[in-house]
Amino acid sequence: LEFFSLLPKLPEGEEVAPETTAQVKTKPPSQADYHTVDTTPALDELLNRLSAAKSFAFDLETTSLNAMSAEMVGISLSPAPGEAYYIPVGHVGWGQVEQLPLKQVIERLKPPLEDATPAKLAHNGKYDMTVLAEYGVTVNNLSFDTMVAAYLLGEKSLGLKALAFSKLGIEMTPITALIGSGAKQISMSLVEVNRAADYSCADADITGQLAELLKAELHQQGLWQLFSEVEMPLVPVLLHMERNGVALDTDLLRQMSHRLGEQLLKLEAE
Repeated sequence: LEFFSLLPKLPEGEEVAPETTAQVKTKPPSQADYHTVDTTPALDELLNRLSAAKSFAFDLETTSLNAMSAEMVGISLSPAPGEAYYIPVGHVGWGQVEQLPLKQVIERLKPPLEDATPAKLAHNGKYDMTVLAEYGVTVNNLSFDTMVAAYLLGEKSLGLKALAFSKLGIEMTPITALIGSGAKQISMSLVEVNRAADYSCADADITGQLAELLKAELHQQGLWQLFSEVEMPLVPVLLHMERNGVALDTDLLRQMSHRLGEQLLKLEAE
């Protein structure tokens, strides 16, 4: 799993023709029910919805691919296929932006995200979990990461957009359509809330739909035990190591270096 620290949050994959895989019912974003949560009553309703769900997918919009320094722009949550909610918290530059205070959103989302009862679904969840950890939120029970699953299944393209097209036949909006690219690229925080909401809701929604399909494929290929008992439990371990580092016994390393040096000298003398 070491390679995950090298993968970008929004990898671009080559377009390939949709292929026949396990059969699941899907809902493209054009037929979905997406909501922007920008008032306290709306947030209350969302939390009630999450409390009734056995699982939900989540996705963050941020200002950087570097999870340790990224600032949260918004978070989307999808408790069911075709249903998702976007909570803007860091949009700027469009006059009076209607959004809830970041502190309030973190305080209210912390319990359901840290609750180990509902299963959490994500794409490159280690990134999102790292960002949330910087805000004091420890996500528990990340049971399915679609990028980890795609890697185990041998998919050439691990990006969410590429997987949505190849596995579900759904063409999603690329991030460049919102923030541009190259010298003209802007921060996600400068994107209008309604555009960011549609984009982010689709990310969370499709992640949830992909999880169902990829789970079936993992079972079909005999990879479910490896995925659920080895790969997924490693995600929070790697997250902790990357955030906190690894303690080294320098005295022991010095002794080992000395012993190895002596052994090399003996080998050279033979």
